[in-house]
Amino acid sequence: MVKMALSVLRNSLKLGRNVQKIAMLKNVAENAKIEAVKASTGIVCTQNSCLLSRKLQNFNITRGIATGLIELQRHHERKYQSSSESDSDLEEWIGKRGNSDFWRRKMHTFHAILDLNKDGVISYDDFKLLADGFVNLGHLSDKHTKEFYQVIQSLWEKQFGEISEYNLVSVEKFLDNMHHVLNDKQLVRRAHSFLPYLFKAVDKDRSGEITVEEFKLFFRVLGLKDEDAILAFRAIDSNGDGKISSKEFVKHGRDFFVTEDEDKISKYFWGPLTDH
Repeated sequence: MVKMALSVLRNSLKLGRNVQKIAMLKNVAENAKIEAVKASTGIVCTQNSCLLSRKLQNFNITRGIATGLIELQRHHERKYQSSSESDSDLEEWIGKRGNSDFWRRKMHTFHAILDLNKDGVISYDDFKLLADGFVNLGHLSDKHTKEFYQVIQSLWEKQFGEISEYNLVSVEKFLDNMHHVLNDKQLVRRAHSFLPYLFKAVDKDRSGEITVEEFKLFFRVLGLKDEDAILAFRAIDSNGDGKISSKEFVKHGRDFFVTEDEDKISKYFWGPLTDH
């Protein structure tokens, strides 16, 4: 009887040790599983809880990818802003514009504005004197004044050649030159680079918007009438709020040179079209 009791006790002790071993092995297996999950998912555990988080390396990689995507998006936005100023359908019509009577009439009109002494030709002096008229309004900062003159000089040299009293541009030469500009991808994108400075020059309060009174200043410098300024302003101010933004001003001023669509309101931008 005593032997039987001792045998049962020994078996019980063995069973208890086996249960402990099984429990220990189970814990080891569970811990190994948790470590594997932690390694793959970034689980960080404390004595009380486990939190799911990205490992620093993976986070840096992810952040780098995200930053790259943001920069790529910004690049495309900058590219769009630049290319949008030369029309989304530029590829379709480049090399095919500048042959209509309407477009030639507009170029005649602009040549007449630049021809300050009305002798039928324009020189760099005419170009610069017109620029002086906007600078003399007194609304451009010193920085913008310097930039404006640099833009004017660069435009003349790129479009008409050397700065010389003998370099005179007739109407036909002007038309030929503008035709070339219109059908050159790079030149047509820079052709309106002077327009933001004209806007700043007449934006007296530097509000970023101009009223009809400020638009009159623009026409006066061009040698045009106030009543023509009012008509042009009303046409360009399409939403009728009595203001024209810098973006609208530049867009319509540029469209005057590049579009042959007679329905575009940009045809009023530089005053009444001349007859030729």
